[in-house]
Amino acid sequence: MPTEPRPAGKLSRLRQGRVSQTWDCYVVTKVTHHRREVLAEEAAGSLVLESLRHLRETEQIKLFAFCVMPDHLHLALCLLPGAQLSTTMASFSKFTGAGINRLLRQSGRFWQEGFHDRHCRNRDELANLCEYIEHNPVRAGLVTAASDWVFSSASPLRQGMLDRDWWP
Repeated sequence: MPTEPRPAGKLSRLRQGRVSQTWDCYVVTKVTHHRREVLAEEAAGSLVLESLRHLRETEQIKLFAFCVMPDHLHLALCLLPGAQLSTTMASFSKFTGAGINRLLRQSGRFWQEGFHDRHCRNRDELANLCEYIEHNPVRAGLVTAASDWVFSSASPLRQGMLDRDWWP
């Protein structure tokens, strides 16, 4: 008996019809599979930060803000020539997922499928979203000051990772 094709889920249509533009800025949210709370552990968080450094050093993105929360990640970035948001996020997800699974001695899916992105229309919107990203740990009750969260661009330890002097 032939089976009907399985209807595509919502996630498969998430980016349908969307095109990322070089030099445009985006805020991206990426969530762990089953919202596992492992990203704020030192080794996992450090691997995510190293991957962000790699994306900057290979001139795929300019990074304006980030926050690695226990079960998700927020980024504010600008795509540089040759980079596509879907491809960049797929590569980032594959590398960090495999690396963190190795650290945790686990296998299988690490990240939820897809990601949420928001196109920033202007400099003011981007600045407001960067502030929102950096205050995420405060709103979650993890710290009392944004600068205390070591896996955030608000931390004095992470200022060298940012391209804010380059704002578009």
